[in-house]
Amino acid sequence: MSKFFQEESNSEGENEAPRGGPEVDAGQASQATRTRIIQGLIDSDDDEGQRVIVTEKEKRYTRLREIIKEIKIKIKNQDFVTLLDKFEELNKEVEKSAKVFEKEGGLPRFYIRVMCQIEVLILQFTAEQKKKLGVNNSKAYNTLKQRIKKHNLTIKDKIDEFINNPVTTDQSEDERKKKVRAEKKAAGSDSEPEAQQKEESSDSEDDDKYLLQSNDPMVRRRYWLKKKLPDKKDQKVEEIQQEKVNKKVAVDIDYDVKFDIAQNKEIHIDYDPEAVKKKLEQIVSSRGVQKNQVENLYICEKYIQYFIKENLQRAVEILLITISLQIDQAKSEAPFYFNRQSWLQIYQNTFLLFSLHQDKGVKVEKLHTYSKYDQENSFSEFRFISTLLVNFQTLEVELNKAFQNVDYYTQEYAERLSDLYQLTHLSQKLLELLKIKNDTANIALMSFKQLEAIYYIGPAVIQKLLELQTNKQAATPLQIFGNGDISSKIQSLVENILKYGDKETIVKATLYWVYNLALNGKYEQAHEIFISNISYDQISQMKTLIQLYYNRALVQLGFGAFRQGLIYETHLHLADLLSRDKVLKDLLSQNYMKQVEGEYRYTVPYHMSINVETIEFVYLLAAMLLEVPNINQDLFEDSHKIISRKFRQLCQYYDSQTFNPQPENMRDLIYAASKELAKGNWTKCWDLLKQIQLWTRIPSYEQVQQQLKERVQEQALKCYLYTFKNAFSNISINYLRERFQLSEQITKTIVYKMIYYGEIKAIIDNQDQSFLIFVNDDISNQTKRLASVLIEKLNQQCKNNEKLMDSKIGSFGIAVDKESVDQINKQKKKNVTKNKKPPNASTKRK
Repeated sequence: MSKFFQEESNSEGENEAPRGGPEVDAGQASQATRTRIIQGLIDSDDDEGQRVIVTEKEKRYTRLREIIKEIKIKIKNQDFVTLLDKFEELNKEVEKSAKVFEKEGGLPRFYIRVMCQIEVLILQFTAEQKKKLGVNNSKAYNTLKQRIKKHNLTIKDKIDEFINNPVTTDQSEDERKKKVRAEKKAAGSDSEPEAQQKEESSDSEDDDKYLLQSNDPMVRRRYWLKKKLPDKKDQKVEEIQQEKVNKKVAVDIDYDVKFDIAQNKEIHIDYDPEAVKKKLEQIVSSRGVQKNQVENLYICEKYIQYFIKENLQRAVEILLITISLQIDQAKSEAPFYFNRQSWLQIYQNTFLLFSLHQDKGVKVEKLHTYSKYDQENSFSEFRFISTLLVNFQTLEVELNKAFQNVDYYTQEYAERLSDLYQLTHLSQKLLELLKIKNDTANIALMSFKQLEAIYYIGPAVIQKLLELQTNKQAATPLQIFGNGDISSKIQSLVENILKYGDKETIVKATLYWVYNLALNGKYEQAHEIFISNISYDQISQMKTLIQLYYNRALVQLGFGAFRQGLIYETHLHLADLLSRDKVLKDLLSQNYMKQVEGEYRYTVPYHMSINVETIEFVYLLAAMLLEVPNINQDLFEDSHKIISRKFRQLCQYYDSQTFNPQPENMRDLIYAASKELAKGNWTKCWDLLKQIQLWTRIPSYEQVQQQLKERVQEQALKCYLYTFKNAFSNISINYLRERFQLSEQITKTIVYKMIYYGEIKAIIDNQDQSFLIFVNDDISNQTKRLASVLIEKLNQQCKNNEKLMDSKIGSFGIAVDKESVDQINKQKKKNVTKNKKPPNASTKRK
């Protein structure tokens, strides 16, 4: 046995056996050494602190509290980038903890509380504060706004419960544990004091324990800044802790007040005329005070319900006050735009006000205003109509704001569209009233507002709405569309504007009219109105907004020509827009832009926008059908005969590529189709064009495809004759007709035009006019022609180089011709006569 084990065994067995005892075996010595090492490890663990087994629930809740602490810090700092990351991290932890929440009976209250805090931060964030944010912070704010809105809809019941009773329901887990312990003590259950101590101090220990594990350096810093006060100052420690608790409770109470709602009070309403009068005067005088707004609105609604049955005149007076209160309340609730519920309440009261005046015949002259500052204290017909118009304009402005702020893919946006039809119905009613009163200025205004709301509607939308109306499923009034002929309705509105409107309004109305006519398949009429009434010089001197409407009308004219198979007119209308360096969305008012010369360019709502990809597709398709035959006519043609420079740039880009893969997108398919068209292979060209997925975005695209197929066949015939004119001595017209599946008349017309304009050198057989005989030039003549062209270009280049040398170095007779020699001689004679001296007087005497 080694000395090491002897020493260990001796030291280990001092207490067990005397020194002169029997010798210890090797197995016993090794076992004693092992037990000593294990005991030493256990003792070292006891020195650091006893290990605690943490349950899954405590582990999940601790992690959630840690993330929530960091979220609260970012809420104060308004760091939306980090807040968005923490929001996503918190929701992932909640998904992992789903089983724990099921056992506990639902989501914890501190989680619901922080969701409400984030939503309040988003709702109370003003536009001025948003302007101060950076680019990344602003993007994170918009993303968080959408996600918190969708997320809180899933837990709406829990949030409503928290809002209705924030103080009693917002109890921490510690308070809940204390209540459970108190109930157990009352029932006589025994519990260990040490376990109670651990449960009460679990949150503070966990907070200190996980400070160092936080990702935020400022949170980790707190661990090292903690200071322990001496034991002698226990009283001061208790005071400091109590102050912290009081501050925390005070902050919680201040925050919860924001969620508090008005308590249900029994409000006594007196319907006596004098009491109603005093109450209305009090409401009008206290307008703008937010404390009484909810109560005043409740009282006014009760008054309206009562006086509609008893006194219509008093009901109209109360309606006027109620609408103004509702507008103030809606502005205070939503700073950016009215929510839909407030908007509908204002609309319903405005429509009720109009119907009481128009249908029930309530006289406006006897109405009272209940205002101390109004000396007359009465209404007039003009003032009443002006009030209706102001309310209508408020509804329209707020609805347009909603269209620009609400995401187009949400259900709210679809509901807002139905509100637009209701607002249009109200504008029609107001227009009828203005015509009765013969108010010419407001007739033009209301006609333009109604025109602006319906000019972009196509026949397919109207047909669908009429079907819904016949099935009694439509929730909106469709009387504005009549029997489905919207063109006659728009024409009557434009006539009103032409009579009573100003210059700018007339130009806008004309552009809307052209847009609608082209959209509804009346291209000829739209094109005639556009040419006769609008010029580019006139538009270029007007506001930027009118220029954007001009561009939109041009695009719709191009679409109208394309649907009728007019390829040249389509290219003519769209070439100006697509040849500019600006972004097409900016030219169509479909993109946010900065302030320019004091004018704000706003984005057109999504339901009024035009698809930019469809515009590019139509333009490139029209350019291909015009430019490919132009290229095949003569490959050595000068650049001034280019029809579409953008299409040629597209072809040059693909030609410069070493390898072109299988066509996938719209540009690839058009390029591949152009190559087949240049060969005269119209079947493959048409198969490639049909693969483009943008066809479905064109109304009645099947008819458009049939017309476009004929244009492809005609242009393929031209390309075939251009390409192979030197390969045939003669060719049969019947062969061309069968190859391109065209009628005999169309085939002869195309061939005759090509011969007449000198595009091909050929003659028609005089016997039966069924053969086309080519008058081909010899190869030597073609070579001579190309050589002469090359010689001319080289001579011109040589002259340019000689003139450049003369201007740099001096004239050495390199670039001198007869005219220049004559000019030089004349200049020399002039210089000689100037330098010649007159004779002296002495010489004259001699």
